[in-house]
Amino acid sequence: MVSDDESTLPRRCLALYSGGLDSIVSIKLVAEMGIEVIPLYFATPFFGSQALLQPQKFIADHFKRYGIQPHVVDYTQDFIQILADPRHGYGKHFNPCIDCKIGMLSRARTLLDEMRASFVISGEVLGQRPMSQRRDAMNVIERDSGLKGLLIRPLCARHMPESIPERMGLVNRQALLGIAGRGRTIQERLALRYGLSEIPNPAGGCMLTYAQSAYKVRHTFARFAPGLPEPADLWLDVFGRKFMLDDRTALAVARNEHECDLMALLNHTGNIFLKIIDHPGPLCIMRGEAGPVNLGLAAGICLHYGKARGRSAVKALWGRSPTEMQNSMEAPILAEDTIRGLLLDVQAASGRKE
Repeated sequence: MVSDDESTLPRRCLALYSGGLDSIVSIKLVAEMGIEVIPLYFATPFFGSQALLQPQKFIADHFKRYGIQPHVVDYTQDFIQILADPRHGYGKHFNPCIDCKIGMLSRARTLLDEMRASFVISGEVLGQRPMSQRRDAMNVIERDSGLKGLLIRPLCARHMPESIPERMGLVNRQALLGIAGRGRTIQERLALRYGLSEIPNPAGGCMLTYAQSAYKVRHTFARFAPGLPEPADLWLDVFGRKFMLDDRTALAVARNEHECDLMALLNHTGNIFLKIIDHPGPLCIMRGEAGPVNLGLAAGICLHYGKARGRSAVKALWGRSPTEMQNSMEAPILAEDTIRGLLLDVQAASGRKE
């Protein structure tokens, strides 16, 4: 992709786009140089889930807000492999931040030829995040992604070695910035200059940096070992309360109407949807052994978290699709201890260990 003549280099680059202020400003900064920027939005169930479940809405929202039209990349399978055995380890919980960033950049590198791009940019800022944005970690990420010399961090480029596109004159190094640390003042000023009507909150938000989510996902990986879970299994770690009906059967119960709407989009093979008839309550998804015992437990838990809680002779609908639940059964009233014993919860697990 790189030649000795600037005129032969495509004036196009790929960008790791998170939807946060840093990545937006980085894209605008490079686009100002007359370089076409293709924003890549890497999404998994744990970050960017909306982009996977409602991609057209996601793209339209970002274009309306920021004038950026992201190209959504489903990163789930890559991320499953990374989670199983991250070379650089995990953060505080189950977050393999360094390996995750290496994986994204490696995937971007494979797209350079396909998208006729010359280099990759990202919104990283030296010293902003303790695990993946230290100087040593950033150097490792560039090296291990295979983008040595082809990765530019426009917001902190002055603190980094000169890249090949800079050296060849495709990118004006003097127009790049030298930000370091956790402040956002410079980025906010630039956002106003670029006409952004709203300043986005810091991006990131990977669920695996939180104890409860990390606990559920660790449990799922342990349950499938030595194999790996499918994306459909991991989606049940994202929404609602999670219960283990037996060693192989999980149940997710929506906590509110918004989660009901999102869970209705999880039409994966092997999922069974449940809800209580004629009474407000959660949508539930069961995945695993769908025998009478587990269906009864699932229906009882679904009843427990709805408006018909404690009522007898209430029926539950169930089926393979949220729009085609044609089977019905009476939902049993389960004891509180039974339900609590099936709940997969990090605090409850800590209490049991004590």
